[in-house]
Amino acid sequence: MNEEIRKVLEALKNGEITTEEAEALIEAIKQREDYKDENFESSDENVETKVGEITVIEEGEVFEGDINIVNGEAVIKGIVNGDCSIVMGKLTFSGEVKGDMNIVGSRVKWNGGVIDGSLNIVASKEEGTPPKVKGGLTRVNNLLLKGLFKVFFKPFLSGFEIKNGNFKKSKKTQKFETLIVEEGKEFKTDDDIVAEEVIVKGKLACGNLKADKIRAIGTISCGNIETEELIVEGTVKTGNVKAENITVYQDGSISSGNVHAENIELNGVISSGNVTCEVIWGNGKLNAGWLNCEENRLNK
Repeated sequence: MNEEIRKVLEALKNGEITTEEAEALIEAIKQREDYKDENFESSDENVETKVGEITVIEEGEVFEGDINIVNGEAVIKGIVNGDCSIVMGKLTFSGEVKGDMNIVGSRVKWNGGVIDGSLNIVASKEEGTPPKVKGGLTRVNNLLLKGLFKVFFKPFLSGFEIKNGNFKKSKKTQKFETLIVEEGKEFKTDDDIVAEEVIVKGKLACGNLKADKIRAIGTISCGNIETEELIVEGTVKTGNVKAENITVYQDGSISSGNVHAENIELNGVISSGNVTCEVIWGNGKLNAGWLNCEENRLNK
């Protein structure tokens, strides 16, 4: 059984939520997993994570990509061509979100607007004129769930490098056969990087990163990662990771919104909102809101 669904059923059994709330949560979890499976490969999109900031998208502006707000404020009068997630923050909305709107433990002021995807709102206070929602609507107003979702979401959306919004800004791609960032050196660019092999001993900050093999001995901060093999001996901070094989050594750590891999050997730390894999093993620590795994051999 899916781990988060099991937790919902336990909360129902303990009388912490009603049957209707449990059904709504389970449906939202299933829709979320279906959505992630269908859209994970869209690694060209910009993912913006804001921590404790005010993000304003004015009328007539278009933001390309996803927006995640943690302990901050968003004023959306324009268009977001992606998903929008507000966690423990404040939202004033009158614009349009082309994807899904997810709101947890926040204060919301609606001034109409349109949400083309689904609206999922949990343990939040609302006022004003609600938007038109073209997808599904899930609303759970049980404040007991606020702590649960705070534990799940907040740690995994924090700690990312803050970048300026991408309002119809065309991103460039830099291509390499082998990119090596030596110890003590820093390579920083807003461009995407495509390479056969990337070895980082110093610091690398870039847009999306795609390579056959990536080895992080130093620090990597980037948008999304797509690779056949990811070896982490240092630190990786990224929006999403898609890999065939991931190896995290004892001193290595990954902070990511989502991790999708076939095999994960974990002897360090992975902090992620959602981890999907076939097999995971090792002596490391997994901090995940959701774990979907055929075989979990982590030593506990």
